Amino acid sequence: MPDIPHHMTRSLTGVLALAWLSLASCNGPRKSEGEKLARTYCAACHEFPEPGLLDKKTWLTGVLPQMARRVGVRGKSLFDEMSRNPLMVVLPNAVSEKDWEKIVAYYRELAPDTLPPQSLPAPVTVDPDFFKTGPFVPRMQSSAIITLLKIDSIHQRLFVGEAGTNRLRIFDWNRRLMSSLILGSPPTDLIVDGDSVLILESGILDPNDQPKGTLVKYEFAGADSLRSPRVVIDSLLRPVMVQQFDFDKDGVNEFLICEFGNNRGRLALYKYDGSRYQRQVLDPSPGAIHFEIRDMTGDGAPDIVALFAQGDERIVLFENDGKGNFSGRQRILARFPPVYGSMYFSMHDFNGDGKLDILYVNGDNFDYSRVLKPYHGIRILENDGKNNFHERYFFPMYGAARAVVADFDRDGDLDILATGNFADFERHPERGIMFLENIGHYKFRPYAFSIASSNQWNLMAMGDLNKDGWPDVVIGAMDIGNVVKLQRRFTGDTLQSGRNPLVFFENIMREVKRRPVGRMPRTKR
Repeated sequence: MPDIPHHMTRSLTGVLALAWLSLASCNGPRKSEGEKLARTYCAACHEFPEPGLLDKKTWLTGVLPQMARRVGVRGKSLFDEMSRNPLMVVLPNAVSEKDWEKIVAYYRELAPDTLPPQSLPAPVTVDPDFFKTGPFVPRMQSSAIITLLKIDSIHQRLFVGEAGTNRLRIFDWNRRLMSSLILGSPPTDLIVDGDSVLILESGILDPNDQPKGTLVKYEFAGADSLRSPRVVIDSLLRPVMVQQFDFDKDGVNEFLICEFGNNRGRLALYKYDGSRYQRQVLDPSPGAIHFEIRDMTGDGAPDIVALFAQGDERIVLFENDGKGNFSGRQRILARFPPVYGSMYFSMHDFNGDGKLDILYVNGDNFDYSRVLKPYHGIRILENDGKNNFHERYFFPMYGAARAVVADFDRDGDLDILATGNFADFERHPERGIMFLENIGHYKFRPYAFSIASSNQWNLMAMGDLNKDGWPDVVIGAMDIGNVVKLQRRFTGDTLQSGRNPLVFFENIMREVKRRPVGRMPRTKR
């Protein structure tokens, strides 16, 4: 999703790895005129992006030409002016060309020639024995652009949706295909509701501002086949996530939907008025990508915590007034500069103090700055007990996309399994999927997997598929080559890459723990 990501404050654990950022932006006690202008205009809509976040070439040929449009600088040609998206947000008071040249000079002067490589906090072991890995379904024909991955633990089903073919497949937990259906557009989320299923369809998956997304209800016919589609909500802006919840306690569920959009988007609550669903916009900005429903204030009313990407990247708390209303009660919990590439977050109590901390994942690189970024990775933002969050842990991971958190090894603490869309394919393609074993006090032992080199990875779904009481994980691919083909309007068989679309990580740690003392898991180094 082409957007301009960003980054966040650095904790003690990240200082050594990212010290170059502060050095690169240091220009003595007096700020140049270019820096003053940059801090005024380049921080008007999002966190200020330090010059050290990108190399010179990427600033000058990738990001700054795009930013020029957003601060009102006129294009160099009539074509540039005609191609400007009319929905693009532009500063009301345009920056003069003279001032813009000073801003460009500031970034050109202080940006490094190249970005430093990531420095991992511990050696990485490859292919540990405690996960049995392999294709979820051998030789599965697919575009390998997995846009939906959802486990239904009650009925022991796995839903898999993809772009290119707009196909939704339903598997049982023995990995047998139960049903397959072609939808109107790529599905991005799903709710199982009794004998029916509500499917969020994106409309157009490519970056766009057309309200063509829908929430569609299907009835189950027989075991797992779907029929009788009925549109429940239409005119959605490129929606990516939906949940239903009765916030106002009237006995009728509302739908909370992330509408990522492009230049426009929103986080919106849809309430049923007896005849149709009425939209209540909680935030009108684009980039809403994920949320969790949690009681963050301790008043017994469920609040909303949401992540926004697409420029002004931030995690926002929307407080419930106790009656299901969220207007006027917002608080930014964390904010990141616009090249960070926010992808995902989830909330867990990592330190056992009874307060929810944030696991934050950033690594979107499908934008105007497609270089390996040392600040991509996995972060734990610790809650001080008053919903103030500070970074306590950072694990560098190029292109980090998604993470699931669980006590995978049953030792009493939370481990992390993460995916990456944009790994360092030349040197470490195996780091496209990584497991971080929690060994206590914010220290994690890292593992990588050879199977990661067979594709790029994004979505994850966790459940006890082998029914042994230990969590397993299914991981979906995001074949960027096929994404590009799709954007060029290639579809169908053109996108059948033959690369793994799904891999299964079967948790066999129970077997590892039964081994005689002294026998170590086999590893590849």
